[in-house]
Order: sequence, then C-alpha cells, then structure tokens
Amino acid sequence: MERILIMLRKQLHETYMVTITEFLSNWEYLIKANDKAKKTITLKKGNEIVAVLFTSNTFQKTDGDIEKLEAAHQTDQLQIKSLRKENEILKARLDLLEKANKTDDNDIPF
Repeated sequence: MERILIMLRKQLHETYMVTITEFLSNWEYLIKANDKAKKTITLKKGNEIVAVLFTSNTFQKTDGDIEKLEAAHQTDQLQIKSLRKENEILKARLDLLEKANKTDDNDIPF
C-alpha cells in the first residue's frame, strides 16, 4: 500500500494543476490535452488539492504502474520469506556452534 501511495505522489508531480475556476472555463480542452499527454489534472482551491481527475489514458497508465508495483511487492515478499528462512537456519547453526564450543571449553583441565 505504501508503494502505491508513493507512486501516486510521483504521479501528482506529473500532473497539470489548475484552479477550479480555470478548470470549469476550459474543461474540454484540459481533458483532451491531458489525456493525450497522459497527465492527471489536479484541481486546487487555494493551497489545498480538492480533486485529481484521471482521464482514460492516465487511468490506464496508473493502473499499469500499480500492477508493476504489486508484482514488485510480491517479489519482495518472496525474498523476505526466503531471507527469514535463511536467517533461522543461520541462527540454528550458530547455536550449535556455541554449544559445541562451550562443551570443548569445559573439557580443558585448567
């Protein structure tokens, strides 16, 4: 989920920001131009973002990016699972080595 939010923040940097009044007066042109450029349209009121408009092309682009992120997330999860398993194996080996060294130290007659 965090990666999706990061991707959407990145997406907002590739957006066309307009005020609500600018959008209402030029909405047809803005939608056509930004659909062709595959950019979202961000509507602002003062300093606040009040809406993000996705055209069909920007939605497809964003959907594709989300699918890539989900695939990368699944790969990461498999790597994490593998590393945890490897970590457990290494911990068990370390415990065995420590036990072996401890018994060897007790055998010394000093």
